[in-house]
Amino acid sequence: MSSNISFTHENYSTLLNAFKETHEEANRLALSNNRVKGLNSWLENKVIQLEEELLNLKTDFESLEMIYNSSSCSCSEIVKVTNCKNCEVL
Repeated sequence: MSSNISFTHENYSTLLNAFKETHEEANRLALSNNRVKGLNSWLENKVIQLEEELLNLKTDFESLEMIYNSSSCSCSEIVKVTNCKNCEVL
Protein backbone atom coordinates (compact mmCIF):
# COMPACT_ATOMS: atom_id res chain seq x y z
CA MET A 1 0.00 0.00 0.00
CA SER A 2 2.90 2.41 0.62
CA SER A 3 4.08 1.92 -2.99
CA ASN A 4 0.67 3.18 -4.20
CA ILE A 5 1.02 6.36 -2.14
CA SER A 6 4.51 7.02 -3.54
CA PHE A 7 3.30 6.39 -7.07
CA THR A 8 0.37 8.76 -6.64
CA HIS A 9 2.62 11.46 -5.14
CA GLU A 10 5.01 11.20 -8.12
CA ASN A 11 2.11 11.46 -10.56
CA TYR A 12 0.76 14.46 -8.68
CA SER A 13 4.15 16.19 -8.74
CA THR A 14 4.55 15.51 -12.46
CA LEU A 15 1.06 16.82 -13.19
CA LEU A 16 1.59 19.87 -10.97
CA ASN A 17 4.85 20.75 -12.74
CA ALA A 18 3.21 20.30 -16.14
CA PHE A 19 0.33 22.52 -15.04
CA LYS A 20 2.69 25.24 -13.79
CA GLU A 21 4.61 25.22 -17.07
CA THR A 22 1.39 25.35 -19.07
CA HIS A 23 0.06 28.16 -16.90
CA GLU A 24 3.25 30.20 -17.32
CA GLU A 25 3.16 29.70 -21.09
CA ALA A 26 -0.53 30.71 -21.17
CA ASN A 27 0.34 33.92 -19.29
CA ARG A 28 3.15 34.71 -21.76
CA LEU A 29 0.79 34.11 -24.68
CA ALA A 30 -1.88 36.32 -23.09
CA LEU A 31 0.62 39.19 -22.76
CA SER A 32 1.77 38.72 -26.34
CA ASN A 33 -1.84 38.58 -27.52
CA ASN A 34 -2.67 41.82 -25.68
CA ARG A 35 0.29 43.58 -27.33
CA VAL A 36 -0.80 42.38 -30.76
CA LYS A 37 -4.39 43.46 -30.07
CA GLY A 38 -3.13 46.92 -29.09
CA LEU A 39 -1.05 47.18 -32.25
CA ASN A 40 -3.99 45.97 -34.34
CA SER A 41 -6.27 48.57 -32.78
CA TRP A 42 -3.74 51.33 -33.45
CA LEU A 43 -3.33 50.20 -37.06
CA GLU A 44 -7.11 50.07 -37.59
CA ASN A 45 -7.41 53.65 -36.31
CA LYS A 46 -4.54 54.73 -38.56
CA VAL A 47 -6.26 53.15 -41.59
CA ILE A 48 -9.48 55.01 -40.76
CA GLN A 49 -7.57 58.30 -40.50
CA LEU A 50 -5.80 57.69 -43.80
CA GLU A 51 -9.05 56.74 -45.53
CA GLU A 52 -10.63 59.99 -44.30
CA GLU A 53 -7.61 61.97 -45.45
CA LEU A 54 -7.75 60.27 -48.86
CA LEU A 55 -11.45 61.08 -49.17
CA ASN A 56 -10.79 64.73 -48.30
CA LEU A 57 -7.96 64.93 -50.82
CA LYS A 58 -10.14 63.36 -53.52
CA THR A 59 -12.86 65.91 -52.77
CA ASP A 60 -10.34 68.75 -52.95
CA PHE A 61 -8.97 67.42 -56.20
CA GLU A 62 -12.43 67.08 -57.73
CA SER A 63 -13.33 70.64 -56.76
CA LEU A 64 -10.07 71.93 -58.26
CA GLU A 65 -10.74 69.88 -61.35
CA MET A 66 -14.21 71.43 -61.66
CA ILE A 67 -12.71 74.92 -61.32
CA TYR A 68 -10.10 74.08 -63.93
CA ASN A 69 -12.68 72.69 -66.37
CA SER A 70 -15.03 75.65 -65.92
CA SER A 71 -12.36 78.34 -66.16
CA SER A 72 -12.17 80.51 -69.24
CA CYS A 73 -8.43 80.30 -69.70
CA SER A 74 -6.83 77.88 -72.11
CA CYS A 75 -4.52 76.01 -69.81
CA SER A 76 -3.25 73.65 -72.45
CA GLU A 77 -0.04 75.65 -72.57
CA ILE A 78 0.60 76.09 -68.86
CA VAL A 79 4.11 77.41 -69.44
CA LYS A 80 2.80 80.43 -71.37
CA VAL A 81 -0.05 81.19 -68.94
CA THR A 82 1.11 83.30 -66.02
CA ASN A 83 -2.07 85.05 -64.83
CA CYS A 84 -4.28 81.99 -64.31
CA LYS A 85 -4.66 81.26 -60.58
CA ASN A 86 -6.31 77.91 -61.28
CA CYS A 87 -3.32 76.73 -63.28
CA GLU A 88 -0.98 77.61 -60.43
CA VAL A 89 -3.09 75.58 -58.00
CA LEU A 90 -3.30 72.59 -60.31
